[in-house]
Amino acid sequence: MKLEIAGAGWVTPAGIGHSRGGAAFAPGSGALPRLRSTLFLDAAHPRYGRFDLYAKAGFGAIAMALRGAGLERWECKRPIGLVVGTQRGCLDNDVAYFRTAATDGGALASPNLFAYTLPTSMLGEASIQFGLTGPSFVVDNTHVGRMDGIHAALDLLRLGLCSTIVAGWCDVHSEIFSGDPGEPCGAVFAVLSRGGERAAWQWQEKRLVHDCTPIDTIERLVAVVLERTAADGRNKNDEDTGVDR
Repeated sequence: MKLEIAGAGWVTPAGIGHSRGGAAFAPGSGALPRLRSTLFLDAAHPRYGRFDLYAKAGFGAIAMALRGAGLERWECKRPIGLVVGTQRGCLDNDVAYFRTAATDGGALASPNLFAYTLPTSMLGEASIQFGLTGPSFVVDNTHVGRMDGIHAALDLLRLGLCSTIVAGWCDVHSEIFSGDPGEPCGAVFAVLSRGGERAAWQWQEKRLVHDCTPIDTIERLVAVVLERTAADGRNKNDEDTGVDR
């Protein structure tokens, strides 16, 4: 199956960006920047302050990916899907909520924490914010390159269940889930859609390929998207100025 990747966005310890913004993409471990909704939206989101860190990072990276693809603005709802791969999800928030519900017969259970006790909650918030009505779900990320969400989305495209999907990965450091402290932290999403015969991206035999080169990590996927975006920008500039390279 031929496909296009129209844009990418990310929230990492090194910073926030998207494929049209000119910011460097630098995945890594460590603490994420202080996140607030106005980093991603033109106006403050009324509920963003209640999101757990997983939801804040994922929502932000989805917003950045849509901006990178030029799809952040809308008037009519759109049949665009959302898929995320994660290992830890909102586990810390789940435990925090359980602690409030496990005392005094649940009388002090926190409704604010309860609202974000599912890893799909941030997908719902993004769907509302950006008018997305396509399939939306979370997959367990076991792929060493953090590509399970991308692969699940590509299967949806292959089956014709939607024509455009925002898909990626989101994991934040957890006090509950013990793991390698050097593991990447944050969220990365890309906007995928079916492409024409001349498209350079291809989904074949459960592998994502670009110009005959397998793309096995989400970091490499973003790097290629950035390379292509820069090349397209140079070509457009040459056309505008009449330069023949």
